[in-house]
Amino acid sequence: MKLKHLLEGTQIQLSPGLSDLEINGIAYDSRKVMPGFVFVAITGFSSDGHDYLERALAAGASVVITEHPVSDTTSSSVVVNSSGNNRSLLALVSANFYRTPWNELATVGITGTNGKTSTAHILRWILEGSGIQTGIMGTVGHIAGGKSIPASVTTPDSLEVAAYMREMVVSGDKACVMEVSSHALALDRVSSVRFDVTLFTNISQDHLDFHPTMKDYLNTKKKLFSLNKNSGVTIVGTYAPDWPDVPEAITFGERQEDTYRISEIKVGLSGSSFVLRTPEGEFCAKIKAPGRFNIYNAAGAIAAAVQLGISASDAVRAAGSFPGVPGRMERVDCGQEFLVAVDYAHTPDALERVLKQGSVIAENRLIVVFGCGGDRDSGKRPIMGRIAAEIADTVFVTSDNPRTEDPHSIIQEILTGIGAEFSPIVKENRAEAITMAVNAASAGDVLIIAGKGHEDYQILGTEKIHFDDREQARNALTGRGYRCAL
Repeated sequence: MKLKHLLEGTQIQLSPGLSDLEINGIAYDSRKVMPGFVFVAITGFSSDGHDYLERALAAGASVVITEHPVSDTTSSSVVVNSSGNNRSLLALVSANFYRTPWNELATVGITGTNGKTSTAHILRWILEGSGIQTGIMGTVGHIAGGKSIPASVTTPDSLEVAAYMREMVVSGDKACVMEVSSHALALDRVSSVRFDVTLFTNISQDHLDFHPTMKDYLNTKKKLFSLNKNSGVTIVGTYAPDWPDVPEAITFGERQEDTYRISEIKVGLSGSSFVLRTPEGEFCAKIKAPGRFNIYNAAGAIAAAVQLGISASDAVRAAGSFPGVPGRMERVDCGQEFLVAVDYAHTPDALERVLKQGSVIAENRLIVVFGCGGDRDSGKRPIMGRIAAEIADTVFVTSDNPRTEDPHSIIQEILTGIGAEFSPIVKENRAEAITMAVNAASAGDVLIIAGKGHEDYQILGTEKIHFDDREQARNALTGRGYRCAL
């Protein structure tokens, strides 16, 4: 692709000598530059791409694009983006280079604090069950053309988003379901993408280490609605507080006026059932996953599927066979007479919801093991401590991903939210806390291990070590004499 075509839609003026350069690829990491690439320098939070211009040129970059004039290079291949926003520029040139693949796919973007992953995977299950090969991008991994790709973040950078979606098209995918984080919206990772359906699950406190206020957090989420295709629609969940009132949006929840109205909810250890009123009529729905929140996730997925042309009856039927998402109320079943479930709940709202559902289905006690991540929103720590003590019968406070913070200090902040009348069990070592909780559980109990879900690592300092809550729970159950089938 010629450079002048790559930069279509930008305000960058090129000299005649650069306009017709053939461009082989794009990089924003100088270590990934190859001959004939364009290097887009971005001022990051911990490093600055402008510090690596010479490295990019030495690696063969034909052109480097900066956010401001630079004086430490004499190369004529340096082009300045006068807007100063190379994140937005990266999204635009990535779209040009990969030929806007979202226009060749049925696309769904899902945002919200909680429920994105489950909703996305239920929707993919429904679409695949209807013969629509579907790619996905999200927290537990990406899939393009049936090939799994590990995920380091929920929504990749704009270059990877465009590349993955082009791979989906090439590999025969007809649809793409994408989890869209607030970080992605704030940092222009999807600013060039266009969606047939945008879906909002809910909003609650999270990422206030990144967003200055809850208002800013919500407004950032709402940016997704501006990315609809001309014929695109927005779907909004109304089942949780502070949902945005979007004109002409399709809604799902328990209100009489919701487009997709949920009623007659029943939850149990073996799954849940509900009645869903749709524009095509009422349907009795059953899902295998326990917990009321999974009903909302299923309803949102069904609504999105219908907008993509699946009949409501087929969508409801397919949702009923969905096996579940790793780390989302995921059972660890070794034949024990109590429920052990691992869940990704790491926000106050998510923890409250999963514990309330645990209390509904528990025949005896509700036990929880949880901690809070380091280098993240510290304000939610005492809130989560209070929630755990108010809902659970037995609380184990432990370490999560402490990162560069002192785990003991994080735990102490959690404990400030727990009243003196409640005595939590504090065990900083997460493996030991899980073992203690499993050993304490008895018939009819529900034990929820919250915070890490599908993650198979723990971040100590800046190092990732292998750690999987599910493995630890199985080990503890095996230690009690149960036989665990993987």
